[in-house]
Amino acid sequence: MKDLFSLRRALELAAPTAVAPRNVHLDDHILHFLLDHPKFPDPVEALTYYLNDGKASAEKLASLLGELDIGQHEPIALLEFASGYGCVTRHLRAALPRASVTACDIHPQAVEFICRELLCSAVLSHREPELLSLPQQYDVIFALSFYSHVPRETWGRWIRAHVEALTPNGVLIFTTHGRYSCPFFGNPTIPENGFWFSAQSEQKDLSLADYGMTIVMQEFVEREVWRQTGRPVRVYREKFWWDHQDLYVIAKNDG
Repeated sequence: MKDLFSLRRALELAAPTAVAPRNVHLDDHILHFLLDHPKFPDPVEALTYYLNDGKASAEKLASLLGELDIGQHEPIALLEFASGYGCVTRHLRAALPRASVTACDIHPQAVEFICRELLCSAVLSHREPELLSLPQQYDVIFALSFYSHVPRETWGRWIRAHVEALTPNGVLIFTTHGRYSCPFFGNPTIPENGFWFSAQSEQKDLSLADYGMTIVMQEFVEREVWRQTGRPVRVYREKFWWDHQDLYVIAKNDG
């Protein structure tokens, strides 16, 4: 299922009318992970899941912001960090009509694609958290399954960089692999500090030293968030995303 003609034909069959096939980049890492996954022997099933899951994540974020009473009565600036080629991005406008959305990713071609095809503002990320350059501060920074890949060296530094990029009343929302994710990685022994990392990834163009597979325990997250920012975790929900990733919310004005 690698030739472009077959992929485009499968997209035509899978895409709902609201998503034009050209709005899906054929080099999307998440897309190819699903196409190669044994759970989806039929490429149309993989593509349908890809589109539906992106929509479901956008709607889940909207529901969470409603619970937090963010953006319900006023426009908000939202940064979707590590957006990839727009799996979730393409659905955010419908899910959060009052939000001004900016996507951010490490891949220049993904940033260009999101700007050109999804008509969404997008900026380039950086491998070093301290060198991340953003055009403004944001009311919400949303990092779906980014902290589930970051090594120990940069994990806390990213937390600090993201909190610093928030407006005074802003929130950082992110997910991690927690204890319910362990079976997906062969139930590894988690070190005493609560942080486990393995140099493996579906994104073959990124250094495994920068982006692999990460599992963190709640105690590690709370300790590291406090160490980096002096703020507590405001919200923690176990296995909140995809029934195995944990959810965390940090508010900039907590202290």
